[in-house]
Amino acid sequence: MKFGVLYNIDYRPEVHRSPSGYYGQILDQVQLLEELGFDAVWFGEHHYSGYSFGNPAVIATAAAARTKRIRLGTGVALIPLHHPIRLAEEYAMLDVLSGGRLDFGVGRGFLYYAYDIFGVDMEQSHQRYREGMDLILQAWTADRPFSYDGQFWKLKDYQFFPQPVQKPHPRVFAAGAGTPASFEWAGSRGLHLCTAFFGPDKLGTQANIRLYRKALATGGYDPASREVVAVSQMYCAQSKAEAVRLGGQYATNYYRFFASLDRLGSRSILPQHFSRVSAEELDAANLVLLGDPDDLVTRIEEIRNFYGIDFLLMEIAQGGAPNAEVVRAMELFARHVIPKFRGDGES
Repeated sequence: MKFGVLYNIDYRPEVHRSPSGYYGQILDQVQLLEELGFDAVWFGEHHYSGYSFGNPAVIATAAAARTKRIRLGTGVALIPLHHPIRLAEEYAMLDVLSGGRLDFGVGRGFLYYAYDIFGVDMEQSHQRYREGMDLILQAWTADRPFSYDGQFWKLKDYQFFPQPVQKPHPRVFAAGAGTPASFEWAGSRGLHLCTAFFGPDKLGTQANIRLYRKALATGGYDPASREVVAVSQMYCAQSKAEAVRLGGQYATNYYRFFASLDRLGSRSILPQHFSRVSAEELDAANLVLLGDPDDLVTRIEEIRNFYGIDFLLMEIAQGGAPNAEVVRAMELFARHVIPKFRGDGES
């Protein structure tokens, strides 16, 4: 089983101080993640209120310069909000500069506020997402000038540069949240899958992952050859009580922040769960990973078996967690949890 960290993080000046110090802390943490043996680090894309990164390719390129092994991903690049060729160029360049370490997480997003900012019709998001992804893959795999005649984007005799290092192209992880059609489409295209565990409908998520694997098989792809990565909040502490007290506060801080952004949009779609749920409720429902190392080993085994996942992507540095606490949680998890899922210590 693989483990990574997702920086889908909310900037809080009272905790993170200056933007330069904030980015510096993140890059120091990324370097530590590689030293501790984590497999990947991903960066989210958002465009408001200090949420995540306006251009994940920039922070990922800076992370590439500080590391040698760890894989670099996006969680996720919002395809409908950009010209696909611009994204293809930025992320192919990241793949080149990192020596072929890009994992390209993609999605359409579902907060209306981002679409309001960019003046893009949310009702077209599915079509723009799928067409944009098609164009990116054509650009990455074209060995000569090509033309494209789509609904939203058109090209004539276009020569792409630079080609990615990974062939035929970097792995693409398509996001699936609550819409079954997103899981089905990812499988039908033979893409890898990125989903999340913090929504309240656990049985729905389990069913959607099965739908994805069925679509893979129907499309002629071996499901065993594709990875399912899932996102969950995590906080590892010396005791269960400390993890719920501290990590639970940071998780609910982030949930409230996320819900407040949803309310800024021209349409609000998030359930009240995100603005009302308590840390104790999240923990009891196993929607977050808050615990001491032994507790987290047990919980990860449970979710791995329940959902059938290959790769756990954890959000640690959210909700105003200070740098020292983020680092401590990373170190405890790496030293006492990861070894239980590796080699002779596999659970």
